Amino acid sequence: KEVIEFLERNNREYMLVPRAYDFFYYLNLAKYFQPIDGMVSVAHMNYWLAKFLSHKNIIFIGQDLAYSKDQSSHAKDFIHEKLHEGHFQKDENLFTSIAYGGKGEVESSYFWKLFREIFEKWISHDNNFINIYNCTEGGARIKGTIEKPFLWACENLLGKDLNKPFPKLNPLNINKQNELMLKAYNKIYKSIYHCKDFNKKLLQEYNEIKELYLTLENLQIEESKELLNFIIQKIDTIKYQIDDAKNMQDLYEILGPLLVQFELNLARIYVLNPKTPEDSFNKSLIWIKEHLEWIEMIYGHIQAQENALFENIIPLEQKLKERKMQKYLRRIKNANK
Repeated sequence: KEVIEFLERNNREYMLVPRAYDFFYYLNLAKYFQPIDGMVSVAHMNYWLAKFLSHKNIIFIGQDLAYSKDQSSHAKDFIHEKLHEGHFQKDENLFTSIAYGGKGEVESSYFWKLFREIFEKWISHDNNFINIYNCTEGGARIKGTIEKPFLWACENLLGKDLNKPFPKLNPLNINKQNELMLKAYNKIYKSIYHCKDFNKKLLQEYNEIKELYLTLENLQIEESKELLNFIIQKIDTIKYQIDDAKNMQDLYEILGPLLVQFELNLARIYVLNPKTPEDSFNKSLIWIKEHLEWIEMIYGHIQAQENALFENIIPLEQKLKERKMQKYLRRIKNANK
């Protein structure tokens, strides 16, 4: 937000590019706007753009991805150098890499190693149809690149102007803009009510399961078997609803990490090997308790999503009102009541 405010305050032109997340696809905008994903740095994004624009030569400069001989992480004028104090000592001998030119090794870091390996994976697929030059003249070797001095690249690749005009990109006309904005508004509005409705049902199920769970404390093990199975069936029903990709696409972006982490947590319970009926009973209790906590977290995440959507739909609504779209806004609101 601060970056955009700075750009607008200084009359700079900029372009916002969507990430390839579930909510973006839920809005059905992929036909008109190409998302970018997996960009761990500006350099990786530039590489992706150069490839997407069908460039035949890509030149790397400044991609050292390693500490210098004096243990510096960046150039002397780097304004955030203090943030990297002590990093060399922490990383020393842990992430050594082959040096640029293939002679000796250099000290690197976890993230530089990750950046380099991502480049190397991409390059292994691309270097059959793109010439990829590393003109950094230092740092770590990036496998698959052609190592050349930057002067050589300037003289041999940049010595003449290329007559390579790109077709002019025109903005969508006003009618198409209004159409897409209204469709997005409708989808967001539907998602807000989806959050409300789903959480209302989820809370009801949660209260029923918790009440049944508490009654187990007053039952003998044999008496509890039927109730345990019933509770687990109710939990499975909730999980099936959440796993319904078609109906939960708007919520997967916020629930995805939670669902993955929960399955990892469940592994601790899976591996328990009950030896007695009492052990089996206690394992089931732990299983239910874990799911109750999971449902609480899902409820909180969806509530946060609802609040965020409600807050951030306001600028879109204001823009549509400026464009005299009040009639369509009323229709959307009435249709989703």
